[in-house]
This record gives sequence, structure tokens and C-alpha cells, in this order.
Amino acid sequence: MTIPHNKKWVTFSYFNPIIRRITVLFKHSNLNIACRATNTIQRKLSGKLTNKNPSEIYKLKCNTCNNVYVGQSGSSINVRHKEHIRYITTNNPVSTYALHILQNRQEYGTITGALQLSKACQMSTRMNCWEAFYICRYSVNIKY
Repeated sequence: MTIPHNKKWVTFSYFNPIIRRITVLFKHSNLNIACRATNTIQRKLSGKLTNKNPSEIYKLKCNTCNNVYVGQSGSSINVRHKEHIRYITTNNPVSTYALHILQNRQEYGTITGALQLSKACQMSTRMNCWEAFYICRYSVNIKY
């Protein structure tokens, strides 16, 4: 049996028993069937923002030792920064950032110097993916 040189490829978005049967049916034809995943990291992380006040991934920096805290917020990062400062001033170690500042008696910065927006994204499980990504990215400076 000779294999035709002008075989064409057809792709399906996922693999299941029906696709397996189809590939067996077309085995001796001039069609090759390939399967590809649609559940990729790129698809999980890429998304369009639909609201005016998106959720955000942010970075807070300690002024004394330059350690970095990465967090996420459903509200604006300005509101979240005020919450962190309130935890510090009331001696309430609820957040890891406040705990670091209180335990080590270090300086926290102003909103313009210590806070930086890393990524605006929709409130969903994507936020956890982005937060984990930025934690790994800044992990060189994270010690707490």
C-alpha cells in the first residue's frame, strides 16, 4: 500500500472516544487527524477586562529591607494599601506584610513609594494564577 504524499491535516480541539473512531475511519485516506488541547496556560491567563474597576495583583515593598509582598485585591489597590497600613498602626498582624513590618520593626512606605500595580485582571481563578506567577517572579526578594 502506498501512502499519498498530499495528505491534509484536520485538527480537533480535544481527544475523546468519538474522535478516536473518526481517526480509525480515515486511517487509509488522505486525511491525517490531530488533536490539540484548548485548556492551555495562555488561554487561562489571557482574558479581557469588562468592568471599569478591575481586580488587581499588586506588589508592596518594605522600605528597610526591600522585601516584597505580592497580593491580590477585588477592590482598588489604594484601598488595599490603606488596609495594610491600618493593620500596622493597630498592631494587627492579619496580613503577611503587616506581620513582617511589626515583627522586624521596619518602615513601611507611602503608597507612591511602596505600592506597585503588577496586573489588572478579572476577579476569578485567574487571579490566583497571576498572583502565583508574580510571587515566583519576585521570589528573589521575598523572605517572609
